[in-house]
Amino acid sequence: MNSTQRDLPQGWSSALLPVGAGSSVLPAGNSPFHGLRGSPRSRQDELQLLHAEGTLLQARGSIFGEQVFLCLRGRRHSVLSAARLEELGFRWPADVVAVPERVLASFAPAGHLPGLWHGSVDTSRISDSTTMREAMAAGLEGGGLEVGAGASPFPVPLACRVLYGDRLPHEDLLAELYPGQRACDLVIPDILTDFDELAGVADGSQDFLIACHVIEHTRNPIGSIAVAQRKLRPGGKLLLVIPDKQRTFDRHRPLTPLSHLIEDHLRPDRQRDYAHYEEFYRLSFPMQEPAYSQEVRHRFETRHAIHYHVWDHDAFRSMLDWLQDNVIGWSEIWTHPAVGNAQENIEHYALLTK
Repeated sequence: MNSTQRDLPQGWSSALLPVGAGSSVLPAGNSPFHGLRGSPRSRQDELQLLHAEGTLLQARGSIFGEQVFLCLRGRRHSVLSAARLEELGFRWPADVVAVPERVLASFAPAGHLPGLWHGSVDTSRISDSTTMREAMAAGLEGGGLEVGAGASPFPVPLACRVLYGDRLPHEDLLAELYPGQRACDLVIPDILTDFDELAGVADGSQDFLIACHVIEHTRNPIGSIAVAQRKLRPGGKLLLVIPDKQRTFDRHRPLTPLSHLIEDHLRPDRQRDYAHYEEFYRLSFPMQEPAYSQEVRHRFETRHAIHYHVWDHDAFRSMLDWLQDNVIGWSEIWTHPAVGNAQENIEHYALLTK
């Protein structure tokens, strides 16, 4: 089980969803957390790309349900609302082409169709995680890698080139789908790698890296962030989305102390990892003996993915500050606490610039 399963796309709607706010210029306010910048591309250039190369497709009565997709450059991007189409200059429903299921299936899954973000972004006006993810990604350009996207790839601007990496091949990921996820939404990894080491990714090769609900699965998060910086080009960006302890099944676990995270970085130890498994299955998914001891041992020996560490926004920021002072420096570090109601928005955010 993974905390992202409460963040799955909700499908097509002809009504305006909260993400519609992302189509407007949001002026900077007094929030200490603003500071995001919108797209470096002009609105005209972005619209030209959508209309010159994109096609709206729908395969009703298929595995895709009623979902409408913007298909562009071999990938399909789900459209969250009819209002989003109208904001981007499309006509609903006149511009939507009905196709057989096999046509839509021929396009690889990718993140949903984001709105257009320009100028400064005041995140104090954002009240849902879908919009916050769009705002974080709006300033990306060039090519990059998302690790662990699963069935919820990030809404990266369509002008960017995105590859996907995962520790498991596609057929194994299909066997690990969470309740509510669809096989047709699961990205096909372009490279087998994980966020722990990013093996197979050349140093200085990426304009951006994305790890959404991934870093909690790393044994040494400080080391993983340092490795990520090495893979980025100068000015490259690392986007991290982190489950908030108070809003997930980890709410009964204590915050991971900074001293523990430092130990995991300086002196990695498998026995310390075992303690994480004990805590996870004692407090997040409790069970009775003898099942508890057997499950902990089995999951530990098979290196089953768990949340090794837990943070809220302030605890994660403290780890980043220590990393900045003691391990490797970033030119900018932006963080933001969780937004909106706790039932539907379970994450906080960090964007680091090399």
